[in-house]
Amino acid sequence: MEPLTLRYFREVAAHGSVRHAAERLFVAPSAVSRQVALLEEELGVPLFDRHGRGMSLTEAGRLLLAYSTDMRSRFEELRGMIQEYGSLRRGHVEIACVEGVLARFMPEALRIFADECPGISLSVVAMGSHAVAEAIAEYRCDIGIVFGSSPRTDLLELAQMSQPLCAIVPPSHPLARQSRCTLAEVAAYQVVLPDRSFGIRQLVDRVSANAKFTLKKAVETNTLAFAQRLVMQSQNRVTFLPGDMVLPEIEAGMLVAVPLSDSALRKTRVTLVAGTTRKLSRAARHLARHLSEYMKANDAAMRTHVRSSARG
Repeated sequence: MEPLTLRYFREVAAHGSVRHAAERLFVAPSAVSRQVALLEEELGVPLFDRHGRGMSLTEAGRLLLAYSTDMRSRFEELRGMIQEYGSLRRGHVEIACVEGVLARFMPEALRIFADECPGISLSVVAMGSHAVAEAIAEYRCDIGIVFGSSPRTDLLELAQMSQPLCAIVPPSHPLARQSRCTLAEVAAYQVVLPDRSFGIRQLVDRVSANAKFTLKKAVETNTLAFAQRLVMQSQNRVTFLPGDMVLPEIEAGMLVAVPLSDSALRKTRVTLVAGTTRKLSRAARHLARHLSEYMKANDAAMRTHVRSSARG
């Protein structure tokens, strides 16, 4: 229900460029320019300063953006109240999350939630951590799961769960015989890396830069599933994933997960986030509580497994 002119205005404000806004909206740049011009004509003031580096908001533009953000927040709150009318367990929740939790954690958690709350429908979209954070901040999704801690200050961290990174290799790989390894040891082999929109990639780059070595990048991809498949079909390539993401392949003897012993990689986690300024619908709050409890239970089970393995 947001007016088209305001929607186009918000995208230009977010990306500082008509072209980038048009790409996000899947329309021609001329359509975006026309809507912004109509809005400026109606208000009688320029909303953007145009310069060689792009477009930046004027003072009037900043006022309009604040109004638009507040209006969207109020509408989402109203929509949630309408959806819940007559029942506490009706509604729809939009979830954005990193790909690493889609293999095992999210299917199990959402199956249980769906059994308990059949009246609540869900949408789940996979994206990199920064895109997840942006989707939550811009009210395009209700709650999200990012790799690491929240990358933005306008998000609230609701719960965390350990997700230690492993070097994922085929059984024939030399590293497969080790009980653990360092990132520096991986540097001797070709690696398949997620692109820089992934928190995994950003962390791996930071650790290697701090230690002053470079990984041998063979392939870069925007999907972890593809990275996994490439490694399965190779003899000497490595990728980096949480071990439980490839648990079926590990149990089938198709892949080996070698824990990374670097401190920063051993202590990695995922974080459940929501917007600080947005009031979640009852359905979204109910799902957020369920995911928080499930993440805590998963962490507790992992600690018990680690202690049992140590005793064994």
